[in-house]
Amino acid sequence: MFDIQLFGPIEVRTRGIVLSGEDFGGARPRHLLALLALRGGRSLVELADTLGVAPATVKSDLAVLRDRLEPGVRDRESVITGRRGTFRLDPDRVHVDAATFDQLLAVAAGRSADRATRPLAAAEVLASRPLLEDEDAPWAAEARAEYRAKLIMASTPQPIR
Repeated sequence: MFDIQLFGPIEVRTRGIVLSGEDFGGARPRHLLALLALRGGRSLVELADTLGVAPATVKSDLAVLRDRLEPGVRDRESVITGRRGTFRLDPDRVHVDAATFDQLLAVAAGRSADRATRPLAAAEVLASRPLLEDEDAPWAAEARAEYRAKLIMASTPQPIR
């Protein structure tokens, strides 16, 4: 299992190992991991456009990231799957804190104010540090603002209709 932390600095915990910073093979492979963890399946072209590089560079960076996450594992057995030019993280092998945050907000949204307190408090704990706090890229700033807004909206009492 790969436990991916996007709130705070990007980290991956797996098999008793913690990967962070340059452990991913550089900024672009780390950014690819964050994009796949946040946005799910993306085409090579979408990833390249977001990162502002050529698709060939993304393909090379994906190979670096795969090797850093699972040294010696073949592409078809990697946690990063690719099919028909779309890449994603294997959902059966990853746990992403941002996905847990989204699930907690969804649970809270379906409950009365009293019963929403616990999932909202858990979401606030997860989001106690900014999403992708060490990343300066425009897409990371947009994601940070999106998650900050989600938390604010979820925590704001809604009028009774």
